[in-house]
Amino acid sequence: MSRYVYSIVRCLPDPRTGEFVNVGAVAGDPVTGDWTIRQISNLDRARKFAGTAALETAISQLIHLDEEIDRSRTALLEDHGEPLGEEWLLKLHRDHRNVVQFSEPAPLLAHSAEEALAFVFEHLIIDPVSASKHPSVTKRDLHRDLREAFRAALISEEYIRAKVQIHVGARVHTPVDFAIANGRVVQLTQTWSFRLAQVEDVPLQVKAWGYALERLRRGEDARVIDSLGRTSTISPDVDLQVVIAPPETRKQTEAFEESQQVFDTLYAHVHSLDEVQAVTSRAAELAQALH
Repeated sequence: MSRYVYSIVRCLPDPRTGEFVNVGAVAGDPVTGDWTIRQISNLDRARKFAGTAALETAISQLIHLDEEIDRSRTALLEDHGEPLGEEWLLKLHRDHRNVVQFSEPAPLLAHSAEEALAFVFEHLIIDPVSASKHPSVTKRDLHRDLREAFRAALISEEYIRAKVQIHVGARVHTPVDFAIANGRVVQLTQTWSFRLAQVEDVPLQVKAWGYALERLRRGEDARVIDSLGRTSTISPDVDLQVVIAPPETRKQTEAFEESQQVFDTLYAHVHSLDEVQAVTSRAAELAQALH
């Protein structure tokens, strides 16, 4: 066994009250760089307590952490870079004091980061898993798998811009999961999961996201800004891809059909995760123009 450290990720809808709900945890070995994160399986309780906006902020933070851990893991495999240390986790605890907070890092013994998180979830986090025959697929799951698919397509890491913001006109902006860009955007890709226990909010989120994209399609001035502050131009006819976890229940199907109207209006190409190669192959083809 090795010494691992962990921190529980909390969502606080009103930080002034100090009331929170646990949404996940991060654990790792500061020496070897074996880190991973885990999100609670059932978001229903957290959504009822924190509200949709605060919960989305927390989930976005988990996605950001997943990407940072993934970049560190890749650097170590390529024999450059240093493992994420205990100070990294302590800094997350110190710096996050608003809607998202991290508990003070604590040690435990485990054989792997996954085993460490299994212990944390079993003893410290209430995670009421739905008994449904249709297991949920989270947006974070889709985001992670799509990033891996982009890399498998041998697209330069420099071109894969995650969690970008598209700004249309003077005031309208919305997040987009991925842009293939290098000063100019050649593809946008967004993930949506319709395989959720609580899927009612998804069509509203799709419509809010689609409003900005519809204005782009109409020809309004737009730009894309990535997480490092780099700005890229974007044209109204940019390739737009949507990757989904397809519905299985009647309620999920209704949510998808409502959202499909938005996708059709935007001329977006919709694929399930099983068809993601069509998205990444197109991205690799378009990325050739960025060299």
